[in-house]
Amino acid sequence: MDVTDAQYQAHHGEQVVIVHGLARSAWSMQNMSKGIADQGYQVCVVDYPTLRQPIENTLDKSAEELSRCILEFNDSRQKIDSQALAKHASGEHVPTNFALKNHAKIHFVGHSLGGLVIRSYLAEHPDFVHSEQMGNVVFVGTPNHGSDVADFFSDTWMLSLVGGTAESLTTNPESFPNRLPLPNYNFGVIAGTQSYPVFNGMFTKTNDGLVSVESTKLQGMQDFIEVDIKHDRLRRDPYVTGLIVQFLQSGQFEPVRE
Repeated sequence: MDVTDAQYQAHHGEQVVIVHGLARSAWSMQNMSKGIADQGYQVCVVDYPTLRQPIENTLDKSAEELSRCILEFNDSRQKIDSQALAKHASGEHVPTNFALKNHAKIHFVGHSLGGLVIRSYLAEHPDFVHSEQMGNVVFVGTPNHGSDVADFFSDTWMLSLVGGTAESLTTNPESFPNRLPLPNYNFGVIAGTQSYPVFNGMFTKTNDGLVSVESTKLQGMQDFIEVDIKHDRLRRDPYVTGLIVQFLQSGQFEPVRE
């Protein structure tokens, strides 16, 4: 995706916080991270434990990392703004694209479980959500209503071996995803439609191999798009990254045709 110098400088005053999914790490999001950073955004990738963890620990650790990303970005913006103000006071020229800290947007992108982590964090930080810094959010293959695969293995030793976080991802009405409040901010949803043959028997509807398309949908979506891509590849496919960047910029996954 081509980007002009002016666009790069404009995006440089914005941060994108990226959150990985179950059984993954920050490293697993490097393709997406690089693709977004190449557009000029400051990128912070959250790393947190998910395997053999109770969901409470997963949320606590990820919340610490999300807060760290925001704090470090604000600290860096504060230094830049202070330098710009000092130059302005001394009569030096200051580029017009300097964004004051309070107006520098922070966006969020979550793949799979990462989307639920973002929803949980933002639900616990309403002051941030209502601030001028709150940007757009993209959920990629997120089981917003739980996963049929988790249902299938819920009564077996296999799911319990993975840990409480995995066990919390069923479609049960009282499961972790279904207890989260609906988002009260601008968000879009990307859903995959290419399944894994080994899991075909676990679904009755279109899915990405781990999450059904219907499970990704949430009331209040600003935009929604389906892509013919498997669940795991969603986090590293350049087309998906391009859709994410488009939504961060405009609140839509594809340009509006007049």
